[in-house]
Amino acid sequence: MFIRLPRKLFLFYVSVFYLIGIPVHAENNTAPTGSFKSKACMECHKKNNPLLIKDWRSSAHANTQPITDCVACHGKLHQAAASSSRRDSTCIRCHGGKKDPVVHSYTTSKHGVLMQLEKRSYDWNQPLADANYRAPGCSYCHMHKAGHNVSAGIRDDLMDKAAEKKVREQTRIACLDCHAPRYITRLFENGERMLEIGRKKVREARSLIEQSSVTFSDDELAPARAQLVKMQQHLTNVYLGVAHQSPDYQWWHGHPALDGDLLRIKGFIGELYRIKK
Repeated sequence: MFIRLPRKLFLFYVSVFYLIGIPVHAENNTAPTGSFKSKACMECHKKNNPLLIKDWRSSAHANTQPITDCVACHGKLHQAAASSSRRDSTCIRCHGGKKDPVVHSYTTSKHGVLMQLEKRSYDWNQPLADANYRAPGCSYCHMHKAGHNVSAGIRDDLMDKAAEKKVREQTRIACLDCHAPRYITRLFENGERMLEIGRKKVREARSLIEQSSVTFSDDELAPARAQLVKMQQHLTNVYLGVAHQSPDYQWWHGHPALDGDLLRIKGFIGELYRIKK
């Protein structure tokens, strides 16, 4: 038989039982009802799962403006809070929409295509690790095992070697859920080669412009410098293509675009030398 006690009396007994060592399970250990704000989420989850809040505070979501807080991903109600955060549509809404390179490079990959074809058959109420997702979505890879540091699997050239190694290990752990170790190793090796070739093309273009700056003015070199800016964007496409395993971004939007940029820069500078002669 279960007796419901007044709240004050209930808390009194909890305190007494705790002091004398009797374990107590609160009868209202359920999610609160009604609308709430992110501050309330953090205050509650900091007690229940402090690592979750620590993860979030370490991520780009907490350290960029505007801050991407709990409500931004989970909504204002506990109903469907988890399932809404697992859907790609929630991430796409903040990350520039379907045409943004970050999103488009994923949706044109094999993972992204499978997700679009099968997303209505997935059980979004189940935890990512337990559910029937044949293709990983944004949250599966970037919040693997419910980790809230979305930056843990994102790499950039400004990282030191230790941080870069940590990102590679984190990424590999997520890939191992579905793929064989040797297959992942080959993908990583091929990706590194593609990135280094892309960097070499950009270095060559930058070197040509720097050498030419001794002979020509900034105004004369302005078209070449503008093309170099586009070249950096196309190198980013190669990064996205490798990270999301999108052939379109590794090739069509990546390396051939870099080749075109480099040829145009050489053409601009070559024309300046011809005019000077």
